[in-house]
Amino acid sequence: MRNLSCQWQKVVKTGTQLDYLSIDQDSNYVYGCFNNIIVKLDYNTQQILLEHKLPDEEIQLSDIHWLPSHRALFVVVNVTTLALFHPDSLTLEEMAVIEDGVSCAEWSPDDGVCVVVTGAGKLILMSEEFDPIKDTDVRPQEFGSEHQTQVGWGSKETQFHGSAGKGASQQPVFATPTPIATTDSQETRVSWRGDGQYFVVSTIDQRDSEFYRVVRMWTREGFHTSTNEPVPGLEESISWRPSGNLISTTVNHNNQHQVIFMERNGLRHGEFPLTLRAENTCVSTTTWNSSSNVLAVIYEGQEQCHIMLYTCSNYCWQLKQHYTYNSSNITFIWDHEDEHKFHISVDSRYICYQLTSKVSTCSSTTTMVIDDKKVNTTPMSTMCIPPPMSYSQLITDSTCNSISCHGDDAWLLCSDRTIHRFNDVSHAPPGEITPDESYTIEREFPLDSHTCIRHLVMVTQSKAHCVALVNDVDALLTLELSDKEVFVVSCTTLEDTVVNMMRHPGSGTIVVQLYSGELFELHGGMLEPWGSVDMRECARFCEMEIAVFEEEMVVVGRTSFNHLYMDTRLWNYDCTSISLHKTHLLVTSHSHTLTCVSLSQPAHVARTTEGVVDTGIRSLERGSRLVVSDPDSSRVVLQMPRGNLELIHPRPLLLTHLAQLIDNFQYRKVFESVRKHRVNMNFILDYHPEQFLSKLPDILSQLTSQFMELFIAELSSEDTTLTMYSFMGTQSTAPSTDKINTVCKAVLAAVQTVDVVPWLNTLISCYVKIDNVPAGLLKLKTLYHTHPSETEAAIKYMLILTDDEALFNHALGTHDLDLVLLVAQHTQKDPKEYMLFLNELQEHDEVYRKFKIDEHLGRNKTALHFLMCCEGRFEEVCNFVTKHNLHPTALQHYQFGTDQYKTIGRMFALSLKENRHLEEAGVLFGQCAELKESLECLRFTKQSHLALSVGAQLNLPADQMSGLAEQLAENLRRDGGHREAARLYDRYCDNPDEAVEVLCEGGLYSDALEVSHSRHRVDLISNIMSSLKVESEQTFNLLEEKRQLAEKLASRIVVVRERRSLVGTGFEDMDHSDLYSDTTSITATSHTGSTSSRRSAKSAKGRKKAEMKKYSLKEGSKYEYFAIQEAFKGIMTFINLRADMIKDMVNILLLQGLLEPARKVVTAHQQVVEVVNKSVNVIWPPPQSDVVDQEGEVEPISYPPEKIKISAVELQQFTGC
Repeated sequence: MRNLSCQWQKVVKTGTQLDYLSIDQDSNYVYGCFNNIIVKLDYNTQQILLEHKLPDEEIQLSDIHWLPSHRALFVVVNVTTLALFHPDSLTLEEMAVIEDGVSCAEWSPDDGVCVVVTGAGKLILMSEEFDPIKDTDVRPQEFGSEHQTQVGWGSKETQFHGSAGKGASQQPVFATPTPIATTDSQETRVSWRGDGQYFVVSTIDQRDSEFYRVVRMWTREGFHTSTNEPVPGLEESISWRPSGNLISTTVNHNNQHQVIFMERNGLRHGEFPLTLRAENTCVSTTTWNSSSNVLAVIYEGQEQCHIMLYTCSNYCWQLKQHYTYNSSNITFIWDHEDEHKFHISVDSRYICYQLTSKVSTCSSTTTMVIDDKKVNTTPMSTMCIPPPMSYSQLITDSTCNSISCHGDDAWLLCSDRTIHRFNDVSHAPPGEITPDESYTIEREFPLDSHTCIRHLVMVTQSKAHCVALVNDVDALLTLELSDKEVFVVSCTTLEDTVVNMMRHPGSGTIVVQLYSGELFELHGGMLEPWGSVDMRECARFCEMEIAVFEEEMVVVGRTSFNHLYMDTRLWNYDCTSISLHKTHLLVTSHSHTLTCVSLSQPAHVARTTEGVVDTGIRSLERGSRLVVSDPDSSRVVLQMPRGNLELIHPRPLLLTHLAQLIDNFQYRKVFESVRKHRVNMNFILDYHPEQFLSKLPDILSQLTSQFMELFIAELSSEDTTLTMYSFMGTQSTAPSTDKINTVCKAVLAAVQTVDVVPWLNTLISCYVKIDNVPAGLLKLKTLYHTHPSETEAAIKYMLILTDDEALFNHALGTHDLDLVLLVAQHTQKDPKEYMLFLNELQEHDEVYRKFKIDEHLGRNKTALHFLMCCEGRFEEVCNFVTKHNLHPTALQHYQFGTDQYKTIGRMFALSLKENRHLEEAGVLFGQCAELKESLECLRFTKQSHLALSVGAQLNLPADQMSGLAEQLAENLRRDGGHREAARLYDRYCDNPDEAVEVLCEGGLYSDALEVSHSRHRVDLISNIMSSLKVESEQTFNLLEEKRQLAEKLASRIVVVRERRSLVGTGFEDMDHSDLYSDTTSITATSHTGSTSSRRSAKSAKGRKKAEMKKYSLKEGSKYEYFAIQEAFKGIMTFINLRADMIKDMVNILLLQGLLEPARKVVTAHQQVVEVVNKSVNVIWPPPQSDVVDQEGEVEPISYPPEKIKISAVELQQFTGC
């Protein structure tokens, strides 16, 4: 789908035609020779750097080639001597002498081997140091080492030969070769394959006084591998495609030239005809460019020579460029590095051509593909026809070289310098179309034959700008088209070469780029600097677009090195193609991705990669390149390397297009596009929820029920504009937190305003979505008598949304047996199953029937409600409550204090007692006036107040109350309630000794002293102090132990952290989720098998053991880092829990004058606090990324607790230190 066009020309006058050309790619110098003169050119400055004439006038130079390793020019002198010309010293160094003469010499692509064919028919291979590698006959009689053999039933020997007999099977596989063409120059030609492993030699063989052209394939080592099959009219031009799959040559068959292709085994592999007739012309050269995608065919005649450039798409060869020169011969070579640059010498001039490959479009979507004398057009906005086919063809009299469009009209500039105008190309009918108007260049204007008119830009229907060489210098021409002629209105000579010129279709701005990279804006025939930035640093573009970011124009260009620039800023390193959409800039890359850059963002943001969101990048097929993007939709056409087309709808373009349709209230098109492209339908609501809900009746008028059914089915509480489509933004806030109910209720209300029958399925979908199926069934029942068929169809649709059993149960839950029967008839249930059940229900009264239905459906609470409304069924109520454990529900129904309440309450209390909920059982027994049972439950709980209160209500004797208090105290003491247990011993049991013992056991020494003093028991104080001394010593030892452990952990974790830093981690997955739809169940990452099967197979004991290993402090263990942090956290927790007890202990020791024990505890506490506070930042450094072990499992993370409550400073006040 791409066309070739001339981007720029560089001309150097040489005074005579150079017979041979060679390029020094390191310095971009061009060497040429004629007779005994060597010329060195610089096409960048358009100057001759060196013109050296050898002293001997008789010397004839040929077959030149620049050798980078020698920094010298290889030449063949007088057909016999191989020499090196050193341009620095201007000396000619003789390297070898071929006495038989040199017919042809060709170096390999890596300059490592030189093939020399001598006049005596010898093939000599020489190294880069001119050492002979092999010397053999160039015309061996054998086919080669890779002789073709037929096997199987398709072989010649196994076929029936009729009257020819069995001897026919012994005949040679190949027929007798045919004589050479009359136009053959009888020269020997050599061509290398791109990798330098094979080369082909085309020679003239003589048999029985007849001459034949034969092509032979050779290896780099000089072994003959194969010979071509005989081809009539074979000519001397030969070229091996650098990619290696084909060898091109030409034939003259019936006065018609053809390019034919051969494989390495010599078999013919396709052909295509050439345009020019063979009279008085011959094809001197066929040669491939470096990337193997352009084939140049050189015609030479008596008066004119031609360069024809062909490309292939979908196995069809198309003529893209045709240049004609008034000369009988021409020298042509491709540039080795730039695939679209070639060098020629013709008519006493050296000319360098730079081509560019780009897509030509009219009205942004109609593609125009040049194919010799016709241009194939296809409106891609309505169809996608792959090349070489097309919708219509624009016919011209000569080869079209370039295309310019203005609106829907197209102007074709042909090789004979005529301009053809075609009107309304975008709406042209199918078939061939002739020009509406033709114009010829003004004959008085001087244009040489080598001048190429380029960058034709139509400003109006009759005015245009272009660039052409005038006296071998670029000039900017203003053209006027009228009266079938093109008049040159103005001609402005430029100091630099123009490489790009294009017009922005919206504003009409024309941007011109010069060879230096500078950008200018064309105003009134004059060039003015572009933009406010210094464009002298801009790169030279081979493809250029003008994008508008928030009303700011930005030049977007791609260089020949696939660098993408926005103005002067480098944006991408591997861009392969660009296309400008109305809302986005599209970019493809060598990483096989398509990037969509929104034009709605500021230019300074777009110039950075921050302007691209993740959803704006999607994967493509390898080698895909952009063709067109439809500005009025989301269609983007891509071309694969072979030539076939692919139509895609990138998500950013599609969603932007959907948003525009929503803003224009075209909901019919929105629903169609969303369904077609599998976009999440929530976007229709989330983008503009207020408009959707407020104008829902108008929206329904555009749609059918099927669209709304899909919409309701996919409706979710997720706001897609905040999640998967967050880059789109919203017009307003979401409808409410309960999105599904709000939308479904709005749809139900809107449906009620129109005829409900066509929207029954939508109505059913809403009821099912909000889980209110019974309401939907009742709605259908009301319509059944007037619309029975539609109602039955709605029931069948409901069966699709829910299964048979669920729908039957929903119908049963309405307590309407007629509706149940209507639904059951459309299910797959056996009537024998449900008719007996329905008949049984029919026998009961209405209230009890509802109870039986709800009991059957498992609605136990509502069933209990109906059962309790039935008179004389209290016993059944009790059984039902016990069976389903519905005691709280039943108690709410009966009044407090009634017999029914007490009966249900006692049942509930017994159930709680059995389940060891003694506190709740005791309270409930008390409500039912069962005080003894209540006391039996409460005596085993911590609720001592309740138990003693119930005991008082029972008027228990003092000894029984004392025993009850003692039992409660023992329970509290066992469960850690020392203060409450001591209160019971002291107040109810009159046992201060036991009370003091309990308080000392709990570390409550202040309370113990209080009890001793209140009872005037001085003897208890000594016991308290003895216990306090022992406790202080234990506390001191425990604090010392914790300090030593903290120091050990702090030093050990440093070693562990250093070991962890040596482990390299980091794994990344590429997300191709854009290849899937937004509604599919396929996720971005897939795998086979189960990743947790090994772990799930462990027993509970094994899992517990594995969990405990995480807290093991064993050195070198897998989780040692985590275990150290958790152990240190335990130390901090211990100090926090002991803070109040230590403070109380120190107070009492100081009060009793025990300074030394108090000082020891305070000192130990100070030390451990200091160690812990210093080590916290060592144990928990600043946050880092998760660490992954060797098995790919993320290590657990330990977080630091809050700081220690008590500090050493707070304790110093008690010691007087």
